[in-house]
Amino acid sequence: MMKSFWAAALFSTLTIPAWSADNVSEPNPLATLRPGHPRLLVLDAQLAAVKELIKTNAEAKARYQHLAAEAEKILPQPPLTYTIGGVEHTLLDVSRNAESRVCLLAGLYRLNGDRRLAARARDEMLAAAKFPDWYPKHFLDTGEMTATLGIGYDWLFDYLSPEERRQIREAIITKGLEPGIAGLSAGGRLQRLHNNWVQVCNGGLTIGALAVADEAQDKAAAIITLSRAPMAKIMQLFAPDGGFEEGPTYWNYATSYNVMYLAALDSALGTDFGLSQSRGFAETGNYRMQTLGPSGKDANFADAGEEAGSAPQMFWLAGKFKHPEYARHEHAVATLAALNPRRERLSRFAIFGLLWDQPDSGNLADAHLPAGAKFDRIAAAFFRSAWGDTNAVYLACKGGNNQSSHGHLDLGTFVLDAFGERWAVDLGADSYGLPGYFGAQRWSYYRMRTEGHNTLTIDGQNQELKAEAPLTSFFASATRSYAIADLQAAYPQNLSHWQRGFALLNRRQVLVQDEVRPRTAAGITWNFHTRADLALAGDGREATLSQGAAKLLARILAPADAKFETLSVHLALPERPTPGVRNLIIRLPQATAPTTIAVLFSAPDDPTPAPTLLPLAQW
Repeated sequence: MMKSFWAAALFSTLTIPAWSADNVSEPNPLATLRPGHPRLLVLDAQLAAVKELIKTNAEAKARYQHLAAEAEKILPQPPLTYTIGGVEHTLLDVSRNAESRVCLLAGLYRLNGDRRLAARARDEMLAAAKFPDWYPKHFLDTGEMTATLGIGYDWLFDYLSPEERRQIREAIITKGLEPGIAGLSAGGRLQRLHNNWVQVCNGGLTIGALAVADEAQDKAAAIITLSRAPMAKIMQLFAPDGGFEEGPTYWNYATSYNVMYLAALDSALGTDFGLSQSRGFAETGNYRMQTLGPSGKDANFADAGEEAGSAPQMFWLAGKFKHPEYARHEHAVATLAALNPRRERLSRFAIFGLLWDQPDSGNLADAHLPAGAKFDRIAAAFFRSAWGDTNAVYLACKGGNNQSSHGHLDLGTFVLDAFGERWAVDLGADSYGLPGYFGAQRWSYYRMRTEGHNTLTIDGQNQELKAEAPLTSFFASATRSYAIADLQAAYPQNLSHWQRGFALLNRRQVLVQDEVRPRTAAGITWNFHTRADLALAGDGREATLSQGAAKLLARILAPADAKFETLSVHLALPERPTPGVRNLIIRLPQATAPTTIAVLFSAPDDPTPAPTLLPLAQW
């Protein structure tokens, strides 16, 4: 999530007329509304296949049993209360907890008919319906709660009494749809959004509208009409290749609602108005696959976290766009999560991992996936030595745009996995409750500053806020893969030239090579953040990194007189601490001539010779 004023600063205004029965310029979007319930996301006709899968597929059966056990934990808990709290002082935690409970309980009830689950979901919805509002000041809260009660109302329609339906329906209309119409109409503040809020707010409102469309036709039609243009516009950000500028955590959040929006339209109306065909959307599952390293951690650029979590929408994407590798990947993620003794907190959309499951007996190693991938608009590249191997070498790197939503001043940064460990780490987001986190103080915090990333800092300064860095070259093969980023705009006052090359060589060595041309004398610092233990050798030109039994060797290939140093990263409150994090640096205090900095990473016992350094122009 993010503060609305930060989001508003990044968006243009849309003016879209509301539909009404008297407005003949817009066709009635409810003309093809499926009668009766359930009509959202998963139809009754699809449940027989899910039940059969649970009976015959061991993974599906285990997933069902896990979800059923989690549902049992919810049954004795009291319904949630209207509580403004959390780091951002909103209702969002309550909205998400309600969403988790209602989706799980109602979904399982549809599969097993256990009326205890339906009754408990009903109680949760009735409690939320009595809230004074769904906190429209922070509209994510409203969007998620509207989706929650919309799904519950639709899935449990035959279980609910007429009076219970009335209470829930009126809450959806007065606490969800009406504030949504006000926010999306001409001049409304929801028009200024240009990030994951668009998918969540419009998606949640549309789900609620489709649920109650029989009884609130004009308001439901208005929401559906008002939401289409913002959704069409935000989905352009997936073009041309499925990349997502807000990083993998917000990819998961945004696409969860984007997919639910499309799936709800399709199941309820028989059409998604062609939005699923938006350029790049069919390919966006590849972004999810590429950003998850073999260590099980995300390439957590921007305000993202390392822990990937599940993404049930990958199953929907796999079926919709005929990409079975998406389902294979998500099955692999689920297998890793099941083996994790610190099993992740249950996703609030976990039930869709069953309802949308695409069973596939294949594995990633047999899927003939490429050795590398790039995403042009977000200027990010990803390489790995093998798929389906937790010990594979993995390199994720980026140029990018420093003004991207949730972005950091991190052009040129990278993360590195090998031998089952994450070696080069991105520290991710800090607390959203920090003063000015989405405002004037953002660039004073270490995790957002340039020095907090695995890139160069020049004279201790932050990169230029408006800087963009494209990938100028990319190549991927089984034995040699590379990308080159043009980073000169990051320090236009200090440098007349800066390019950084990233290479995966022979499936075992990683080379990071910078070519820098200072305008005047410049202090250059090469940064590499890690949680590994560090031991310097070779007069400081080598560093052995250790995590348990795993080891990685870093060697300076250029310049000839450079040495490693180590710094501990200790952040003072209120910034979050960074226990065990160290910064392996190379310091060039007064660089005046064109300079090449090249560092090679490999296993300490790797017999492969170090590569001969070539200018990036000859890569």
